[in-house]
Amino acid sequence: MKILAPLNTVTEVKPLLAAGADEFYCGLAPPGWSGKFGGTWVNRRHPESAAVDDEKALREIITAAGSAPVFVALNAPHYPAGAVAMLADYGRRLIEELGVAALIVADMDLLLQLAEAGHGAKLHLSSLAVSTNAGSARFFRKLGLARIILPRHLTLAEIRHCVVEGIEFEAFLMNDGCVFEEGLCATTHSAGTFCLQDAEGLQGIAPALADQYAFWKWTQNNCGCNSSKGFPLGPCGLCAMPALREAGVSSLKVVGREASADRKLASVRLAASARDICRAGGSAERIREAIIELRGAASLCENARACYYPDIWAGHEKVKGRAG
Repeated sequence: MKILAPLNTVTEVKPLLAAGADEFYCGLAPPGWSGKFGGTWVNRRHPESAAVDDEKALREIITAAGSAPVFVALNAPHYPAGAVAMLADYGRRLIEELGVAALIVADMDLLLQLAEAGHGAKLHLSSLAVSTNAGSARFFRKLGLARIILPRHLTLAEIRHCVVEGIEFEAFLMNDGCVFEEGLCATTHSAGTFCLQDAEGLQGIAPALADQYAFWKWTQNNCGCNSSKGFPLGPCGLCAMPALREAGVSSLKVVGREASADRKLASVRLAASARDICRAGGSAERIREAIIELRGAASLCENARACYYPDIWAGHEKVKGRAG
């Protein structure tokens, strides 16, 4: 299984490779984009905090990455008039001239233009396109796409029903949960974290239920910090690795292009530790124990509180973490 790591600068490449990353993804806007489309985002993360500076910087990243592929996200869920034509041309340039291994795309008009131009084998379907069943996967396979990124809300049982042969699948592994199904959300990250804040609509709800909801939102927002051992908290699917591999998922995504270099590095180190155990035949329980020992924060593993894939523990009356 491959660990997909986020990055913004060439200085992050070698440390992330040493930590265990196998492939990279980043964001980049075409030259002249802001002059034509103002503050419209090219991809799903903020262009000032989660993007490569320019094409020169991207070339440096690709060179430093060597055999590790670099993917570029052009995955805003929709674009203003005229933007798709510009992005289709720029996507061709990224692939043919700059050496980008694949483009991550969500908008169907952009996806079809790139596929019809013969670039299907260099396309990854973004999770924002919400492919959630085998029929959808077969459709995108027929278009010639290389990979489908599964939405973060899917359970392991649902993922098993999505995977088909002849196309790669990628799933979320760590960090940055989402209160809504991101691909069906009408807002954008530019609106801030209002969806993670207390809503007036919760007034009048039983205090115990309101507390549970607030705790859940807190875990989706990475619990607000790192653990005392310096590793990221928040949504985590590390112990689901054996099940994801068995289901046919080949790439595991560490989220956080806008995160600090230290947070990215710590995330990849955790992911690589879990992968090593998985490759050696270790169980979900063994991975969980090892990660708690490394990261601490054992309480987040109780009752699958911060799990991306809580159904990994289906049938367990209670999942308890060990002190760490």
